[in-house]
Amino acid sequence: MIKINKKTLVVLFVSLSVVGAILFFVVLNINNNQPVIADNLRLDDQEATVRAIKKVSPAVVSIVVLENVESMTVNLDSGMSISSKDKVERGSGTGFIISSDGLIITNKHVINSAADDKQAEYKIKLASGKRYFAQLIGRDPINDLAILKIFDKNLPYVELGDSDQLTQGLTVVAIGNALGQYQNSVTKGIVSALGRDIVASDTAGKAESLGNVIQTDAEINPGNSGGPLVDLNGKVVGINVATDASGKSIGFAIPINDAKPVIKSVREIGRIVRPRLGIRYLTITPELAIDNKLAATAGAWVSAGDDGQPAVVAGSPADKAGIKAGDIITEIDGVKLNEKNTLLSVVQRYKSGQKIGLKIRRGAATIVKIAELDEF
Repeated sequence: MIKINKKTLVVLFVSLSVVGAILFFVVLNINNNQPVIADNLRLDDQEATVRAIKKVSPAVVSIVVLENVESMTVNLDSGMSISSKDKVERGSGTGFIISSDGLIITNKHVINSAADDKQAEYKIKLASGKRYFAQLIGRDPINDLAILKIFDKNLPYVELGDSDQLTQGLTVVAIGNALGQYQNSVTKGIVSALGRDIVASDTAGKAESLGNVIQTDAEINPGNSGGPLVDLNGKVVGINVATDASGKSIGFAIPINDAKPVIKSVREIGRIVRPRLGIRYLTITPELAIDNKLAATAGAWVSAGDDGQPAVVAGSPADKAGIKAGDIITEIDGVKLNEKNTLLSVVQRYKSGQKIGLKIRRGAATIVKIAELDEF
């Protein structure tokens, strides 16, 4: 039997009380901290979203395409006919200002609503309410992009991000002129996938193949075409281009890095110039390689499109270099082609007139071809 005097009892009781108090506060903090952390994360995300929208929205513009259409009126009493020209709205969409002197980037299919460039007018409205008429600088011959210009100074403009740094799950915001009437509407989602190849068609039924696009569940409604896809730092990482009407919340955007050569070309020489190799191709994925029993699991598979266009353009640099349908281009000047380093993105690093070395798988053989790029 252990004998404990009063002094020992007091010390033991005090010690147990201290331990109990510590345990109580630890448990209380655990229970209290988890909701606080979650609330802070939600608050941070919400604040970042609001900041990004406020940063970009002033530079987002709505675009209305007008065209002068000649009409004929007949006076039934006199039999005389009178012709007149009226401005008719042919289309609408979104764009965003990329320089303080008024350069605007949008989708080519937005301004293609006009049947005749000479008869077309491009009406621009800023979020501030200011209105302008824009000049068409040019269309991108290989991507769904176009550049317009309004003439003013000290205009709000966006900051361009780096789309090569995007990852699945990253939060993004799409801003646009939804349905042609709700200016600067905002939707929010995530990057659902990267490096998608799609075939998109406009309201006139004209189809265009788009490669290396970003898939997002931020809803992209009609009229949002040409608007910015923005990260939570308020930087533009993509240009909204299409939506899959057969699904829900499946939208697509052109990576901003694929648009940078167009912007650079306009800034340096005043027009859009793209280096051209002259092939149609599919970016190889492991699934595509298996389904088609290809000799390589990555690269650019030279193949004809569903619209009947040839795989190799006659008289193009690729044609002159001896590239054939069915070839798989695996490298350009030692750079391996894959879903991130697509043939398009690598070729755009060069200028017209430069020569590039192409490593090609043709059946079981590996060959090298030299092509001298020309321009569109």
